[in-house]
Amino acid sequence: MNSSRMNMRVSAHAERYVARTGRHPYTDCWPWAEAALAWSRANEQRLGWSLRNACLNDGDIEHVPAAISETLRLSMVRHNRLPADLALETARSELGYWAEPWATNASCSEPGTPGWPEPTGPYADRWRAAFLSGDPGRTRRLASGAGHVLLGLLFHTSKAMDRGAALRYRQNTYDSSYMALADTAPIIGITMPVAVSDPLAYQGIDGLTAVPEAA
Repeated sequence: MNSSRMNMRVSAHAERYVARTGRHPYTDCWPWAEAALAWSRANEQRLGWSLRNACLNDGDIEHVPAAISETLRLSMVRHNRLPADLALETARSELGYWAEPWATNASCSEPGTPGWPEPTGPYADRWRAAFLSGDPGRTRRLASGAGHVLLGLLFHTSKAMDRGAALRYRQNTYDSSYMALADTAPIIGITMPVAVSDPLAYQGIDGLTAVPEAA
C-alpha cells in the first residue's frame, strides 16, 4: 500500500472501529503496549539489553508506551486486523516507516496532520505528549524503542511458548505461521479474554483465552 493511500485510510479505519466497538483503536492497543514495556524492563538482564540500547534519551522513555501503541494502531490500518491478530514481525516496524524523513516528505504527513491524525479516547493526551513535541528526532527514537521492545518479545515468545497446534492451524489455513500479538499474552501478563478473528488460530496456547470478536 503506498503512502498516500495509507494516509487516507487512517481516519476511515478509526471511524469504522469506533462505530463497531465504541473505542478508538489506539485505546485497545494501549494495554498491550504497557504490558509489553513492563515485561521488557523487568527482564532487561535476561534479555541482555535495555531501552538505552535503542538510542533513547532520558526524556523519551516515558513515551515508549505511546510509541508501541502507535506502531500497533498504524499496523492495524495497513493489515486490517484486530490488535491481538497483528503479526509482530511486521507490526513492530510500522511506526518506523512513518517516522523516517523520506516517508514523511513523500506522503506530506506529520503527526497531528490529517494524513497522520491523532487518536481520540483516554490515551490521546499521551499520544500528543509523545508525538507533538516538535522534535522529529524523538519520533524516530521512539519508533526504535517500540521496535526493540516488540522484537525482544517476539524472540522470547517464540522460544518460550508451545504454539505447535496453533502454528499448524495457521500454516494450513492461512499459509503462514506468523507470531501474533495475542501469543504474547501469557508472557506479558494479560489474563483477560482476548478478542481475535479466529480463535482456532490460538488453540493450545496455555494461559491464553482467545474469544471471537463481539458482533
